[in-house]
Amino acid sequence: MKALITSAALILLPSLASAQKNDDESLAAAGKLVEAMGMKEQLKNGFEAAMRPRLQPMIQQMGLNAGQVAELNSIFSSWWNDDVDQDLIITRIQILWTESFTVEELKELELFYRSELGKKMLLTLPTLTQKGMEIGLSIAESEQQTLQKKMESFAQSLAESRPAPSQEKKPEPAAKP
Repeated sequence: MKALITSAALILLPSLASAQKNDDESLAAAGKLVEAMGMKEQLKNGFEAAMRPRLQPMIQQMGLNAGQVAELNSIFSSWWNDDVDQDLIITRIQILWTESFTVEELKELELFYRSELGKKMLLTLPTLTQKGMEIGLSIAESEQQTLQKKMESFAQSLAESRPAPSQEKKPEPAAKP
């Protein structure tokens, strides 16, 4: 039995080493892609773009003046820059990419993002994404009444499927000893 386990280990070791080498190669390729994309800057821009619409209701609700808005923005920027482990985010993104792309694909993506078109894509994608979201929200808002009617219908069907309070079986009182 021991000989069988040893034989199996000797057979599997080269493939395990190959898989580890491939993981290292994949991570290295993902690292080069991160560099080509300027990922730290992308994260910063993405964070700022995501926070703006989330802060707006808070600003309005709190009735903040311009100085207070600047202070609130400073708090969030400081938190992002000083407290959030961006290197950990990037590492996890790299791992995610290695699970989704082959080494060859990661290398092709790196070449693309180093090209003029790839650089333009990085510069314009956040704006295009934001504008695309605005288009989607605008169209969805124009159909908000339709959604409301569907939700009312759903709520009514739920109410009808539940027994009325007077029809519910009341628990019998416990017998007295």
